[in-house]
Amino acid sequence: MNNRILYLSRLKALACIAVVILHGFYAANAFAATTGAQSAMLSIRNAMMWAVPCFVMASGALLLDRNRILSNKKLFGKYIPRMAIALVVFSLLFSVFDAALIKHSSFGETVKDIFSDIFIGTGWAHMWYIYLMLAIYLLLPFYKMISSNAKPNELKYLLLVYCLFMSVIPFIGTLSGKSLPFYICVYTIYPFYLFLGHVLHIGVIKLPKNACGLMFLICIGITAMLTAYSRGAAETAPVASARITAFLEGYSFPIYIAASIGAFGYFRRTKNKPFPVLDTIAAELDNCSFGIYLIHMAVLKYIFAVMKFNPFEHGGTIAVIGICIVTLIISYVITRVLKFVPYVNKII
Repeated sequence: MNNRILYLSRLKALACIAVVILHGFYAANAFAATTGAQSAMLSIRNAMMWAVPCFVMASGALLLDRNRILSNKKLFGKYIPRMAIALVVFSLLFSVFDAALIKHSSFGETVKDIFSDIFIGTGWAHMWYIYLMLAIYLLLPFYKMISSNAKPNELKYLLLVYCLFMSVIPFIGTLSGKSLPFYICVYTIYPFYLFLGHVLHIGVIKLPKNACGLMFLICIGITAMLTAYSRGAAETAPVASARITAFLEGYSFPIYIAASIGAFGYFRRTKNKPFPVLDTIAAELDNCSFGIYLIHMAVLKYIFAVMKFNPFEHGGTIAVIGICIVTLIISYVITRVLKFVPYVNKII
């Protein structure tokens, strides 16, 4: 506990819970029979989309710290191998899960699926985060050079360029239905979140706590309203519905950026006064967050795809909330047990 940055630990714990809720409600949406039920499931799911950006921002706050030494031994002996091993091992396990419980594939088909899942990315959807972290780690020495040498105004300029070209201009292009010719030679929004976490953490950008909280809540409200509109307008205004859905599906959506800033900024400005019980829980979830992220999808898939449990026949939204709680607990317990296993504990 003493070695932890309290606000980051609390934020990551809440983001961990939010990710389980995000995937739980998204999976439950497959059983929703009415537009109203779909709107409810997807509104809650989209309201949790700030969680993954905040994980990346927390990584930026820690990894880009000027006082944190990044040696080649640590990068190539710990960080990158950890992600690579997690990718291979869990892709294999998830492929076997599908083969045994869902597809009932032959041994040859399973082996083929394993290689496809690892190298082509045809595996479970949430594994994209592993590829992201591999990419971030591979470029981390260069990101560190920027964060260690850039002046505050240069960091602000970098964030402005990222935000304009990776979020605002694509947003305008999708909104207008036109392909805009302006671009910058970067591939993804996530380095923006990485540097954003660093900049907020070191105080280059300072935002009032209450303003952050209000901005977060407003963004969540806007997200819910846009989701409800997109589902309701699917038949009457299909083009508008499709465009809004496209916004809501990507982490480059400006509303999600604002929500992530609000959540991160709010926790950043909280006092470091410890709350023993809550901080103990937060530290446990933080410590197990990577394992929970990997494992929770298997629990959800077992409930929804193997058991074919329909939550709308057993209480609707309350049942989905219950599934999310059970999934979080099971994922945490499995992760905690695996942390006692030599070598495995270095991965999760």
